[in-house]
Amino acid sequence: MHLPPNHAVRDLPTLHAFIQQHPLGVFTTSLPSKNHPTLQCSHIPWVLDEVSAPESNTSHGVSEPSLGILRGHIARQNPQAKAIIEASHSKLTHIPGSFPTDKPSPQSTGHTLSEEVLIVFTSPVDHYISPNLYTDSRPAGRVAPTWNYAAVQVYGRATIYHDDPHTESFLRRQLGDLATLGEEGIMGYQDSESGSRWKSSSQCIEASQGDASVSPKPWEIGDAPLEYIAALLKNIIGVQIEITRIEGRFKVSQEKGAGDRSGVVEGLQGMGTTARDMAEFVRRGKVLP
Repeated sequence: MHLPPNHAVRDLPTLHAFIQQHPLGVFTTSLPSKNHPTLQCSHIPWVLDEVSAPESNTSHGVSEPSLGILRGHIARQNPQAKAIIEASHSKLTHIPGSFPTDKPSPQSTGHTLSEEVLIVFTSPVDHYISPNLYTDSRPAGRVAPTWNYAAVQVYGRATIYHDDPHTESFLRRQLGDLATLGEEGIMGYQDSESGSRWKSSSQCIEASQGDASVSPKPWEIGDAPLEYIAALLKNIIGVQIEITRIEGRFKVSQEKGAGDRSGVVEGLQGMGTTARDMAEFVRRGKVLP
């Protein structure tokens, strides 16, 4: 990733917070194969464990703090999953140990791919920036079109869980944690003494009227039939990424002077929702609150 000083983000808590707010990442692998495309990618929602791995040793023998762990899953029928399974059989590093049920660990039983993998997370808010919006620099003519956006790139070592004694425990925990992230962290559904608290007023009304189609609480993996979950687990594989490098670029006109930034804010505020969101990023000079 190109990281101009004005746009570079290297603060780990900030990068983690961005991933947690935008958990859908593009998972990219480069796995030489005679049967599958070498370069493949898939959109996968990830669960981030911020401080879950023990310190790792560098080539100089100096230990460094963990950068975090990402956990996800992918359908077995996905061509990328087929290439991953093939690679894990033919060129792998076996990691001894067992997968604990309370927290993930890079020491879990699984097969670690020798090739580095990449996951890219992006903000849904991005926007074209016209030179016409600049008030100070435009008269001199030294302006050009550009695009504002925010993205985080994660590089790491992928441990794969498939057809392994610990695959089911990994996948069950992964699905459960992903459901919690979506139901509570994104949808805002929460258990309460009275039953549930919904962010959608229409759903509150339906629930109060006894509509059986509306769940009274956040969905949990235990709410699905056992046979359905058993079939689901057979059709997905688990992926755990030990983060080895992480970097972000939040490009919101920080390189421009105050007058040009004010022009961008004013111009974008008169447009659609995404433009107004970007105007707010430019106004405060950052993507996260």
